[in-house]
Amino acid sequence: MSSLRAKRSNLFLLFTVYCLLFTVFFSSCGNGNEGQLPTVANDSLPADVAAINQKINSDRNNADLYFQRAKAYFSHKDMEHAISDMNIVLKIDSTKPDYYIFISDLYFTQNKTRDTRDALRKAVAVDSTNAGALMKYSQLFYLLRKYDTATIFINRSIHFNNSNPVAYFQKGMILKEWGDTANAILNFQNAIVFDQKYYDAYMQLGILFSLKQNSLALGYFNNALLIKPKSTEALYGKAKFMQDIKEYDKAIQEYDSLLVISPEHQDATFNIGAILYEQKKYDEAMQKFDLIIKRDANFYRGYYGRGRCYEAKGEKQKAMDDYKYCLALKPDYDLAAIQLDVIGRKAGKKM
Repeated sequence: MSSLRAKRSNLFLLFTVYCLLFTVFFSSCGNGNEGQLPTVANDSLPADVAAINQKINSDRNNADLYFQRAKAYFSHKDMEHAISDMNIVLKIDSTKPDYYIFISDLYFTQNKTRDTRDALRKAVAVDSTNAGALMKYSQLFYLLRKYDTATIFINRSIHFNNSNPVAYFQKGMILKEWGDTANAILNFQNAIVFDQKYYDAYMQLGILFSLKQNSLALGYFNNALLIKPKSTEALYGKAKFMQDIKEYDKAIQEYDSLLVISPEHQDATFNIGAILYEQKKYDEAMQKFDLIIKRDANFYRGYYGRGRCYEAKGEKQKAMDDYKYCLALKPDYDLAAIQLDVIGRKAGKKM
Protein backbone atom coordinates (compact mmCIF):
# COMPACT_ATOMS: atom_id res chain seq x y z
CA MET A 1 0.00 0.00 0.00
CA SER A 2 2.83 2.40 0.87
CA SER A 3 4.43 1.83 -2.59
CA LEU A 4 1.07 2.55 -4.27
CA ARG A 5 0.77 5.77 -2.27
CA ALA A 6 4.31 6.71 -3.29
CA LYS A 7 3.50 6.11 -6.96
CA ARG A 8 0.36 8.20 -6.67
CA SER A 9 2.32 10.94 -4.94
CA ASN A 10 4.96 10.93 -7.69
CA LEU A 11 2.30 11.01 -10.41
CA PHE A 12 0.63 13.95 -8.70
CA LEU A 13 3.95 15.79 -8.48
CA LEU A 14 4.71 15.16 -12.17
CA PHE A 15 1.22 16.30 -13.14
CA THR A 16 1.63 19.49 -11.08
CA VAL A 17 5.02 20.27 -12.73
CA TYR A 18 3.56 19.57 -16.21
CA CYS A 19 0.66 21.93 -15.56
CA LEU A 20 3.04 24.61 -14.38
CA LEU A 21 5.24 24.28 -17.49
CA PHE A 22 2.15 24.22 -19.74
CA THR A 23 0.87 27.44 -18.16
CA VAL A 24 4.25 29.20 -18.45
CA PHE A 25 4.67 28.12 -22.10
CA PHE A 26 1.29 29.34 -23.28
CA SER A 27 1.60 32.50 -21.21
CA SER A 28 4.82 33.41 -23.04
CA CYS A 29 3.28 32.54 -26.43
CA GLY A 30 0.27 34.66 -25.71
CA ASN A 31 2.49 37.66 -25.02
CA GLY A 32 3.97 37.39 -28.52
CA ASN A 33 7.56 37.98 -27.28
CA GLU A 34 9.36 35.00 -28.83
CA GLY A 35 11.82 37.19 -30.71
CA GLN A 36 12.84 39.36 -27.77
CA LEU A 37 15.97 39.07 -25.67
CA PRO A 38 14.62 39.61 -22.14
CA THR A 39 17.88 38.52 -20.49
CA VAL A 40 19.93 41.01 -22.54
CA ALA A 41 20.10 44.57 -21.30
CA ASN A 42 19.41 47.31 -23.81
CA ASP A 43 22.78 48.91 -23.12
CA SER A 44 24.52 45.78 -24.43
CA LEU A 45 22.71 45.97 -27.80
CA PRO A 46 23.52 48.21 -30.78
CA ALA A 47 21.82 51.58 -30.30
CA ASP A 48 19.35 51.16 -33.17
CA VAL A 49 18.33 47.69 -31.98
CA ALA A 50 17.96 48.90 -28.40
CA ALA A 51 15.71 51.76 -29.48
CA ILE A 52 13.38 49.41 -31.37
CA ASN A 53 13.51 46.98 -28.45
CA GLN A 54 11.96 49.58 -26.17
CA LYS A 55 9.13 50.14 -28.61
CA ILE A 56 8.49 46.40 -28.84
CA ASN A 57 8.26 46.14 -25.05
CA SER A 58 5.32 48.55 -25.23
CA ASP A 59 3.69 46.99 -28.30
CA ARG A 60 4.53 43.30 -28.54
CA ASN A 61 2.09 42.41 -31.29
CA ASN A 62 3.27 45.03 -33.77
CA ALA A 63 4.68 43.10 -36.75
CA ASP A 64 6.29 46.17 -38.28
CA LEU A 65 8.39 46.80 -35.17
CA TYR A 66 9.81 43.28 -35.34
CA PHE A 67 10.39 43.87 -39.05
CA GLN A 68 12.36 47.03 -38.25
CA ARG A 69 14.38 45.19 -35.64
CA ALA A 70 15.10 42.35 -38.09
CA LYS A 71 16.47 44.88 -40.58
CA ALA A 72 18.56 46.45 -37.82
CA TYR A 73 19.97 43.04 -36.89
CA PHE A 74 20.69 42.41 -40.56
CA SER A 75 22.62 45.68 -40.81
CA HIS A 76 24.81 44.36 -37.97
CA LYS A 77 25.18 40.99 -39.75
CA ASP A 78 23.31 39.23 -36.95
CA MET A 79 21.48 36.77 -39.18
CA GLU A 80 20.25 34.50 -36.41
CA HIS A 81 18.27 37.19 -34.62
CA ALA A 82 17.14 38.76 -37.90
CA ILE A 83 15.59 35.47 -39.03
CA SER A 84 14.12 34.89 -35.58
CA ASP A 85 12.41 38.28 -35.71
CA MET A 86 11.09 37.64 -39.22
CA ASN A 87 9.54 34.38 -38.08
CA ILE A 88 7.68 36.37 -35.41
CA VAL A 89 6.64 38.93 -38.02
CA LEU A 90 5.11 36.24 -40.20
CA LYS A 91 3.27 34.68 -37.26
CA ILE A 92 1.69 38.04 -36.52
CA ASP A 93 1.03 39.05 -40.13
CA SER A 94 1.42 36.67 -43.07
CA THR A 95 -0.27 38.91 -45.64
CA LYS A 96 2.57 41.21 -46.74
CA PRO A 97 4.84 40.12 -49.61
CA ASP A 98 7.63 42.45 -48.42
CA TYR A 99 8.03 40.35 -45.29
CA TYR A 100 8.56 37.18 -47.32
CA ILE A 101 10.90 38.97 -49.70
CA PHE A 102 13.09 40.17 -46.85
CA ILE A 103 13.31 36.79 -45.14
CA SER A 104 14.14 35.26 -48.54
CA ASP A 105 17.11 37.65 -48.70
CA LEU A 106 18.20 36.52 -45.25
CA TYR A 107 18.01 32.88 -46.25
CA PHE A 108 19.87 33.60 -49.48
CA THR A 109 22.80 35.18 -47.65
CA GLN A 110 23.14 31.87 -45.80
CA ASN A 111 23.00 29.82 -49.02
CA LYS A 112 19.67 28.30 -48.01
CA THR A 113 18.25 28.17 -51.52
CA ARG A 114 15.31 25.94 -50.65
CA ASP A 115 14.17 28.26 -47.84
CA THR A 116 14.74 31.21 -50.16
CA ARG A 117 12.56 29.61 -52.81
CA ASP A 118 9.82 28.73 -50.32
CA ALA A 119 9.70 32.29 -48.96
CA LEU A 120 9.46 33.78 -52.45
CA ARG A 121 6.81 31.23 -53.41
CA LYS A 122 4.74 32.41 -50.45
CA ALA A 123 5.28 36.05 -51.43
CA VAL A 124 3.94 35.33 -54.92
CA ALA A 125 1.06 33.30 -53.46
CA VAL A 126 0.08 36.27 -51.28
CA ASP A 127 0.27 38.71 -54.21
CA SER A 128 0.72 37.27 -57.69
CA THR A 129 1.09 40.79 -59.11
CA ASN A 130 3.96 41.86 -56.86
CA ALA A 131 6.70 42.81 -59.33
CA GLY A 132 9.43 42.79 -56.67
CA ALA A 133 8.67 39.25 -55.54
CA LEU A 134 8.44 38.03 -59.13
CA MET A 135 11.80 39.63 -59.95
CA LYS A 136 13.46 38.06 -56.91
CA TYR A 137 12.00 34.70 -57.89
CA SER A 138 13.48 35.16 -61.37
CA GLN A 139 16.88 36.05 -59.93
CA LEU A 140 16.90 32.88 -57.86
CA PHE A 141 16.17 30.68 -60.87
CA TYR A 142 18.79 32.57 -62.86
CA LEU A 143 21.41 31.74 -60.24
CA LEU A 144 20.24 28.13 -60.32
CA ARG A 145 20.68 28.25 -64.14
CA LYS A 146 17.04 27.47 -64.75
CA TYR A 147 16.72 30.11 -67.43
CA ASP A 148 13.32 29.04 -68.78
CA THR A 149 11.68 29.52 -65.39
CA ALA A 150 13.69 32.68 -64.73
CA THR A 151 12.38 34.15 -67.99
CA ILE A 152 8.76 33.39 -67.11
CA PHE A 153 9.00 35.24 -63.80
CA ILE A 154 11.00 38.22 -65.09
CA ASN A 155 8.47 38.72 -67.89
CA ARG A 156 5.66 38.69 -65.34
CA SER A 157 7.58 41.17 -63.20
CA ILE A 158 8.03 43.56 -66.14
CA HIS A 159 4.36 43.14 -67.04
CA PHE A 160 3.32 44.48 -63.63
CA ASN A 161 6.06 47.14 -63.49
CA ASN A 162 7.47 48.10 -66.87
CA SER A 163 9.75 50.87 -65.58
CA ASN A 164 11.99 48.91 -63.25
CA PRO A 165 15.60 49.10 -64.54
CA VAL A 166 16.72 46.14 -62.42
CA ALA A 167 14.14 43.87 -64.05
CA TYR A 168 15.36 44.81 -67.54
CA PHE A 169 18.95 44.24 -66.45
CA GLN A 170 18.01 40.83 -65.07
CA LYS A 171 16.28 39.89 -68.32
CA GLY A 172 19.35 41.04 -70.21
CA MET A 173 21.55 38.73 -68.13
CA ILE A 174 19.27 35.76 -68.82
CA LEU A 175 19.29 36.46 -72.56
CA LYS A 176 23.08 36.87 -72.49
CA GLU A 177 23.44 33.43 -70.91
CA TRP A 178 21.20 32.03 -73.62
CA GLY A 179 23.43 33.57 -76.29
CA ASP A 180 20.77 36.00 -77.51
CA THR A 181 23.04 39.03 -77.42
CA ALA A 182 20.82 41.20 -79.64
CA ASN A 183 17.89 41.07 -77.21
CA ALA A 184 20.23 41.18 -74.23
CA ILE A 185 21.52 44.51 -75.55
CA LEU A 186 17.97 45.85 -75.94
CA ASN A 187 17.17 45.01 -72.33
CA PHE A 188 20.40 46.53 -70.98
CA GLN A 189 19.57 49.65 -72.98
CA ASN A 190 16.08 49.68 -71.46
CA ALA A 191 17.71 49.50 -68.02
CA ILE A 192 19.67 52.70 -68.62
CA VAL A 193 16.60 54.44 -70.08
CA PHE A 194 15.03 54.17 -66.62
CA ASP A 195 18.28 54.64 -64.69
CA GLN A 196 20.97 56.68 -66.45
CA LYS A 197 23.46 55.87 -63.67
CA TYR A 198 23.13 52.10 -63.95
CA TYR A 199 26.81 51.20 -63.89
CA ASP A 200 26.38 47.43 -64.39
CA ALA A 201 24.17 47.95 -67.45
CA TYR A 202 26.80 50.20 -69.06
CA MET A 203 29.46 47.57 -68.33
CA GLN A 204 27.44 44.79 -69.91
CA LEU A 205 26.78 46.91 -73.00
CA GLY A 206 30.48 47.74 -73.24
CA ILE A 207 31.41 44.07 -73.02
CA LEU A 208 28.85 42.94 -75.60
CA PHE A 209 29.77 45.65 -78.10
CA SER A 210 33.45 44.83 -77.52
CA LEU A 211 32.79 41.27 -78.59
CA LYS A 212 31.41 42.70 -81.82
CA GLN A 213 34.44 45.04 -82.07
CA ASN A 214 31.92 47.84 -82.33
CA SER A 215 33.21 51.29 -81.32
CA LEU A 216 30.00 51.90 -79.32
CA ALA A 217 31.75 49.87 -76.62
CA LEU A 218 33.97 52.86 -75.83
CA GLY A 219 30.99 55.09 -75.16
CA TYR A 220 29.48 52.61 -72.73
CA PHE A 221 32.78 52.08 -70.90
CA ASN A 222 33.21 55.87 -70.68
CA ASN A 223 29.72 56.21 -69.21
CA ALA A 224 30.59 53.54 -66.66
CA LEU A 225 33.72 55.53 -65.78
CA LEU A 226 31.67 58.70 -65.29
CA ILE A 227 29.78 56.82 -62.59
CA LYS A 228 32.85 55.07 -61.13
CA PRO A 229 35.96 56.98 -62.25
CA LYS A 230 38.34 54.48 -60.63
CA SER A 231 36.65 51.34 -61.90
CA THR A 232 39.43 48.94 -62.86
CA GLU A 233 37.01 46.71 -64.74
CA ALA A 234 35.79 49.60 -66.91
CA LEU A 235 39.35 50.75 -67.59
CA TYR A 236 40.34 47.19 -68.39
CA GLY A 237 37.36 46.74 -70.72
CA LYS A 238 38.23 49.94 -72.55
CA ALA A 239 41.91 49.01 -72.87
CA LYS A 240 41.13 45.47 -74.00
CA PHE A 241 38.81 46.81 -76.70
CA MET A 242 41.60 49.07 -77.99
CA GLN A 243 43.94 46.10 -77.96
CA ASP A 244 41.48 43.87 -79.84
CA ILE A 245 41.11 46.43 -82.64
CA LYS A 246 44.92 46.77 -82.70
CA GLU A 247 45.03 50.35 -81.46
CA TYR A 248 48.06 49.31 -79.45
CA ASP A 249 49.40 52.68 -78.30
CA LYS A 250 45.97 53.75 -77.02
CA ALA A 251 45.52 50.36 -75.36
CA ILE A 252 48.81 50.73 -73.48
CA GLN A 253 47.76 54.22 -72.36
CA GLU A 254 44.54 52.80 -70.93
CA TYR A 255 46.34 49.91 -69.24
CA ASP A 256 48.81 52.39 -67.74
CA SER A 257 45.88 54.40 -66.33
CA LEU A 258 44.54 51.23 -64.79
CA LEU A 259 47.94 50.36 -63.30
CA VAL A 260 48.10 53.77 -61.59
CA ILE A 261 44.98 52.73 -59.66
CA SER A 262 45.89 49.06 -59.30
CA PRO A 263 49.67 48.68 -59.72
CA GLU A 264 49.67 44.88 -59.40
CA HIS A 265 46.87 44.18 -61.87
CA GLN A 266 48.27 41.02 -63.48
CA ASP A 267 45.99 40.88 -66.54
CA ALA A 268 46.77 44.49 -67.46
CA THR A 269 50.51 43.84 -67.13
CA PHE A 270 50.22 40.63 -69.15
CA ASN A 271 48.33 42.38 -71.93
CA ILE A 272 50.93 45.14 -72.16
CA GLY A 273 53.50 42.38 -72.50
CA ALA A 274 51.40 40.75 -75.23
CA ILE A 275 51.17 44.06 -77.12
CA LEU A 276 54.93 44.60 -76.87
CA TYR A 277 55.43 41.08 -78.18
CA GLU A 278 53.16 41.84 -81.15
CA GLN A 279 55.28 44.93 -81.78
CA LYS A 280 58.38 42.68 -81.74
CA LYS A 281 59.74 44.44 -78.66
CA TYR A 282 60.71 41.14 -77.10
CA ASP A 283 63.04 42.42 -74.38
CA GLU A 284 60.48 44.95 -73.16
CA ALA A 285 57.76 42.31 -73.29
CA MET A 286 59.92 39.90 -71.33
CA GLN A 287 60.35 42.49 -68.58
CA LYS A 288 56.57 42.56 -68.16
CA PHE A 289 56.33 38.77 -67.98
CA ASP A 290 59.25 38.62 -65.52
CA LEU A 291 57.41 41.15 -63.35
CA ILE A 292 54.25 39.04 -63.44
CA ILE A 293 56.13 35.89 -62.40
CA LYS A 294 57.94 37.78 -59.63
CA ARG A 295 54.61 38.90 -58.21
CA ASP A 296 52.99 35.49 -58.48
CA ALA A 297 55.03 32.39 -59.29
CA ASN A 298 51.81 30.49 -60.02
CA PHE A 299 50.56 32.86 -62.74
CA TYR A 300 50.94 30.32 -65.52
CA ARG A 301 50.33 32.73 -68.40
CA GLY A 302 53.42 34.69 -67.36
CA TYR A 303 55.57 31.66 -68.22
CA TYR A 304 53.75 31.22 -71.52
CA GLY A 305 54.33 34.87 -72.46
CA ARG A 306 57.98 34.73 -71.50
CA GLY A 307 58.34 31.47 -73.39
CA ARG A 308 57.04 33.15 -76.54
CA CYS A 309 59.66 35.87 -76.13
CA TYR A 310 62.45 33.33 -75.66
CA GLU A 311 61.20 31.43 -78.71
CA ALA A 312 61.12 34.60 -80.82
CA LYS A 313 64.69 35.36 -79.76
CA GLY A 314 65.82 31.87 -80.75
CA GLU A 315 66.39 30.63 -77.17
CA LYS A 316 64.46 27.40 -77.72
CA GLN A 317 65.50 25.54 -74.56
CA LYS A 318 64.51 28.40 -72.29
CA ALA A 319 61.21 28.65 -74.19
CA MET A 320 60.57 24.92 -73.75
CA ASP A 321 61.36 25.16 -70.03
CA ASP A 322 58.82 27.96 -69.62
CA TYR A 323 56.17 26.10 -71.61
CA LYS A 324 56.71 22.98 -69.52
CA TYR A 325 56.44 24.94 -66.29
CA CYS A 326 53.29 26.63 -67.59
CA LEU A 327 51.79 23.20 -68.28
CA ALA A 328 52.84 21.92 -64.86
CA LEU A 329 50.74 24.73 -63.36
CA LYS A 330 47.91 24.44 -65.91
CA PRO A 331 47.97 21.04 -67.67
CA ASP A 332 45.07 21.93 -70.00
CA TYR A 333 46.59 25.21 -71.24
CA ASP A 334 46.59 24.29 -74.93
CA LEU A 335 48.54 27.31 -76.16
CA ALA A 336 51.65 26.22 -74.26
CA ALA A 337 51.21 22.63 -75.39
CA ILE A 338 50.95 23.73 -79.02
CA GLN A 339 54.10 25.85 -78.85
CA LEU A 340 56.00 23.06 -77.13
CA ASP A 341 54.96 20.71 -79.91
CA VAL A 342 55.99 23.24 -82.57
CA ILE A 343 59.49 23.53 -81.12
CA GLY A 344 59.74 19.74 -80.85
CA ARG A 345 58.75 19.23 -84.50
CA LYS A 346 61.22 21.84 -85.73
CA ALA A 347 63.98 20.20 -83.73
CA GLY A 348 63.01 16.80 -85.18
CA LYS A 349 63.20 18.10 -88.76
CA LYS A 350 66.69 19.50 -88.20
CA MET A 351 67.85 16.11 -86.99
